[in-house]
Amino acid sequence: MKNGGYFEKCKVGSLFELKGNPQLDKENFVFSKISSYPYFTRTAFNNGIYGYVDYFDDAHLIKGNSLAVGMMGMKFFYMPCDFYAGQFTKTAFPKFQGFNKRIALWFISWLNKSSKKYLSVLVRDFEKNFSETEIEVPRHSDGTLALDFMEARIKEMEEARIKEMDAYLKAAGFEDCELTVEEMDSLVTLKNVETNKFKIKLLYEKVELEKKAFDKRRDSRQIPDSKYSLPLVNAKHGDNGIMYYGDPNVFDSVEMTIDIVQNGAIATGDVYPQPQRTGILWDAYLIQASHHRDNTETLLYFSTAIAKSIKKKYTYDNKAYWDKVKEDKIVLPVTSSGEIDYKFMETYIRAQEKLAIQRVKDWREKEMSATKNIVEAEPNTIPFVPVHSSIAYSFNTDEDYPRMVAEDIFIPGSLEVRLCDTKRDELLCGSLDLLLMYAIGPAARHKTECAGKIALGIKEANLSAEAIKAFESVRYIMFHYWKNSEARPFELTSATRLVAKADIPEGYLVRQEKDAKQYLLIEYNAEEHCDLGEYDILKAQQKGRNRYIPFVCKTDNIR
Repeated sequence: MKNGGYFEKCKVGSLFELKGNPQLDKENFVFSKISSYPYFTRTAFNNGIYGYVDYFDDAHLIKGNSLAVGMMGMKFFYMPCDFYAGQFTKTAFPKFQGFNKRIALWFISWLNKSSKKYLSVLVRDFEKNFSETEIEVPRHSDGTLALDFMEARIKEMEEARIKEMDAYLKAAGFEDCELTVEEMDSLVTLKNVETNKFKIKLLYEKVELEKKAFDKRRDSRQIPDSKYSLPLVNAKHGDNGIMYYGDPNVFDSVEMTIDIVQNGAIATGDVYPQPQRTGILWDAYLIQASHHRDNTETLLYFSTAIAKSIKKKYTYDNKAYWDKVKEDKIVLPVTSSGEIDYKFMETYIRAQEKLAIQRVKDWREKEMSATKNIVEAEPNTIPFVPVHSSIAYSFNTDEDYPRMVAEDIFIPGSLEVRLCDTKRDELLCGSLDLLLMYAIGPAARHKTECAGKIALGIKEANLSAEAIKAFESVRYIMFHYWKNSEARPFELTSATRLVAKADIPEGYLVRQEKDAKQYLLIEYNAEEHCDLGEYDILKAQQKGRNRYIPFVCKTDNIR
């Protein structure tokens, strides 16, 4: 470092003072987009801000230029101005002078590395664990904090981000989005274009690929690499129907096809264009043009037309098998002579692509402009001096880097896990705030709901890492009869934990004891319902599932 500086490990408690926030429930406020004071909650999203409110009083106002953290997500956020807060939140105030947004980002990057550790301990032990957390800080030769180094390092990363965005816009072809006269006409005339209905089987036929023996674990991966490079279609909702990538030497493949998902609770009837070489894993099939030659544009148009025709027709109980789908009809544009107008399809899709690119470009330019304004706002910040401990900013390519592909996670058992469109890494790193849905009979409901401490029996002796992390990530419990009017949500007051029967502490009400191999300990304040906003619990009920099997899901699943 500059001037003989050095890095030193120190405890967070020597740099920050952690205080509990004077809490106010959301009912105390009226939220408005034009209000000035942030209302901070336990959420790990939107910088922890639920919304903005007007001035309430000084007694509950929390000083800004500090770090706020919610007990459920254990994610730290910089709060630049004074704010109000809800339950189970705390604020870390710096014990040193010169704290600002860039300095905060330096410390947040360190503190959020410990989120998983903080989530594994009881809430009452958080302050102690926070204070004893060790981080590395740069210091000058005289021992003072090298705040100038921190600011310069963060600024360097911001400037690198701007350059990356510029390069991305150019590489993605965002420079030319101007519509031709023909493309503009296709957008205007779409509603008035002449159309006709055509049976799918007259246009496409099912592809029969060579069925080779394969082992899913050995021959496929969720993250593509040089060996596992072939996209494989299966019962995947979203991400263009691709969840796995296979070894092209094991899986047969074909290009310029349309993928139809025939099975899946959510994915049945999904349709995706697959212009690249693609293979089949299971629960889906590929169809290919039989009397015309598709290009990328027509493939997109046909896929959309087929999806519009079949998606609402087929369900998990009425699967989208080819023998049925091929008899369905799709609406297509035709020429004055009644022939399919492939040229119109191509022109219309190109116009839509350019419009989409322009929207992304406009958004990117706003983001870049905002970032540039922040970077240029402080001209007195010292230039960054490269040193042996500083490396140029680059994209992380390590294998443990969070995966970008979301999946549907379903883990059956005596306590099911149902997480739709969820990244596996989000679950395993404990970044999810999950909800335990518990439907109980009328006779036992009052006693169970009022217990405050429950030991819930789990019949499985060996649980997967995903199941264990899902149980540990439960932050709320909801008792219900599958009726919104009678549902009662409560927020957990302590982290859940799995124990043997002999280790259940006194005062816990044991439930689902029959055949239980271990127990999930759940604590909540039975005298105070929590606010989960508006919800419809019927959205979480799946056909064919026992309505009294408790399960874990995301709070988004009931909204």
